[in-house]
Amino acid sequence: MSGKFIALILLVCCAAHTHGDYPLIRYTVESRDPLYSQQQEDVELWYGGDKHTVSLAIFRYKPLVSEDLFSVAAAFNLPYDALATLNSWEAPAFFDAKDEVLIPNIPGIFIPKAPMGKWERMLSKSLRKGDSVSIQVVQKEGTSKEFEFFPGNKFTAEERVRFLGSLFSSPVAAGRITSPFGYRPDPFTGKPSFHPGIDLRVSTGTPVLAVRDGVIYDKGWVERYGYFVIVNHDGGYQSVYAHLDAILVEKKDLVDAGDLIALSGDSGISTGPHLHFELRRGGVPIDPSRLTSFYD
Repeated sequence: MSGKFIALILLVCCAAHTHGDYPLIRYTVESRDPLYSQQQEDVELWYGGDKHTVSLAIFRYKPLVSEDLFSVAAAFNLPYDALATLNSWEAPAFFDAKDEVLIPNIPGIFIPKAPMGKWERMLSKSLRKGDSVSIQVVQKEGTSKEFEFFPGNKFTAEERVRFLGSLFSSPVAAGRITSPFGYRPDPFTGKPSFHPGIDLRVSTGTPVLAVRDGVIYDKGWVERYGYFVIVNHDGGYQSVYAHLDAILVEKKDLVDAGDLIALSGDSGISTGPHLHFELRRGGVPIDPSRLTSFYD
């Protein structure tokens, strides 16, 4: 990589960090948005072989509600892994059309210098091709993050499988789903009621595991759930574990996916030993069976 290319990259990133803002691309139609035209010209130069004439630039884009990670990547003629690593997403489900997305003008992988959690540590351990440069990127709410940028690199096969796989791992090593998410007859009254999670049949004392990296948001006891633990995850997600026999974590503890956080039990209003497991996004319950891998 030429010294000119490296100097230009550093200049762009330092300026962006100073101002805390990036140019906003409003339309993915060249005739309507000159910034989009600029981004597309740079991408075409890169793919055409003129790599050393293109300096890294970062834009913002407000997705349409109908768009997802893959359609946005296609619109900007970029691999989805470039968008995923620049925006610190560890699964496609972290894409949110309500948020602005950071868009680079050339393909590559952005590896965090101070990796947090198993996913970022996995990225940091893989060997990358070619030269890299250090950059500082202003992300959501003005927070900044240092990356090592590897132009032209993509996910390894292992990283691709991990990224495209289930968003959450299983909270127990094994256990049969005895009550699904959604409306069901209440087990005590027989009347229709909404079940905001799933029930997994396990014996009292079964290890309960964090389903993703996160921080312990709350723990305690309430009549409905008995002993419970709530974990906050990136992307506005929460996981809830209830009817526990023992809680093995404290509030504000950092946990990795697979860490032991509790033992299952029969506390609270319960029909027998089991684990009640919920996923929420923005405080709204979602079906865990759509986002959780049972049991790999």
